[in-house]
Amino acid sequence: MVLWLDDIRPPWKYGYIGAEWCKTAEAAIELLKTGRVTFASLDHDLTEAATMGQPAPGEKTGMTVLKWMIENNMWPSAGVHVHSLNETEGPRMKQLLREHGKLAY
Repeated sequence: MVLWLDDIRPPWKYGYIGAEWCKTAEAAIELLKTGRVTFASLDHDLTEAATMGQPAPGEKTGMTVLKWMIENNMWPSAGVHVHSLNETEGPRMKQLLREHGKLAY
């Protein structure tokens, strides 16, 4: 199963036909907990407010999901892709994935 985490952009618009579309970090984590996710594509900003800057303190983002994967050693077998347009957090997420050998492309 493919996990697509993005609150605005639908997965089929980017070639992820049949992906499970999660719009919140909580929904993505619940799907990951099932152990059925084989590939994940993550956005960082999950609210309209966050797209205009940094998320509010305590707001859950794609980084929240990534840190959960790291803490729980729960990795999709085919890897993880970051499709975030956030100029600072997107590269930070990719770097964390590289450090754990899980960046898909």
